[in-house]
Amino acid sequence: MAKYKNLTPKLIEGFLDKMFGRIATRVGQDVAKDMSRSDPEIGKLLKHAANLVKKTKKHLDSMSKSEKEKYIKGLEKKLGIK
Repeated sequence: MAKYKNLTPKLIEGFLDKMFGRIATRVGQDVAKDMSRSDPEIGKLLKHAANLVKKTKKHLDSMSKSEKEKYIKGLEKKLGIK
């Protein structure tokens, strides 16, 4: 009998974090394209996520250095990182 990995929420969340983190890369785009062929709904959602990543990067690049630092410090404070 085959032994399957236990798919815990933490494991699934880690996979999704890595997948969405790589969507901006060429390899991530290729994987998303392959996934969209097998499931068009997933493909549509991944395309939307890739567009959001591009818009967010563009917005962050348009900020001045002081605005970025202020924004990052605010996020760190909300998340309790520093």
